[in-house]
Amino acid sequence: MKKFIFTLALTLVATLGLNAQSEWRNEISISYGVGAFTDLSSSYLDGIFSGKQTSYIGAFGAEYFYRPKSRLGVGLVGTFSTCKWNENDKARTKYMSIMPAVKYNWLYRDHFSMYSKLALGLLLGIDSSEHSDKTTASFGWQASAVGAEFGNAFRGFVELGFGEQGILVAGLRYKF
Repeated sequence: MKKFIFTLALTLVATLGLNAQSEWRNEISISYGVGAFTDLSSSYLDGIFSGKQTSYIGAFGAEYFYRPKSRLGVGLVGTFSTCKWNENDKARTKYMSIMPAVKYNWLYRDHFSMYSKLALGLLLGIDSSEHSDKTTASFGWQASAVGAEFGNAFRGFVELGFGEQGILVAGLRYKF
C-alpha cells in the first residue's frame, strides 16, 4: 500500500510539473551580446587589415517565441549593432537582422531550464559616411549551443553561441 501511495504521489507530482511547463505558450526577450559576428568581422578584422581603429557597441536583441509543444519554440529574433571608425566619426556601419528561429528546451524545471537555439535570416548592413550611404543585404544567423534561464514568469538568461547576437548573450525574458 505504501508503494502504491508513493507511486501515485510521484505520478501526480510529475503530471503537475508537465502542466506547469505547458501553461506558458509565449515568451518575449530583450538581450545584449558581445562578440557578434558582424562586430568582430567589421571592427576587428577591418582594423587589422586597414589599420583603422574601430569600436562597436555590441548587439542589442529582441525575441518572440511561441511554444506549440512544451519543449519546442518557434519565433523571430531581431538584432541591432553599430560599428564606428574612430579616425572619422561620421563613418559607421549599422547592422540589423530579422531571423526566424527555433528553440529546444532540453532541460526544463519550474524555475530553471537549459536550451539550444538556431536562427537564420536576413542581415542588413547600412554603411554611412560623409560621402556616401550604402545598404547591403546578406545572410544572418545565430547558433546558441547552450542557454540557461532562471526565474518564474520573469526570467534572466545567458547563452553561449556565435552569430548576430554574439558569443555571450545575456538578458531578460517574460513568459506568458
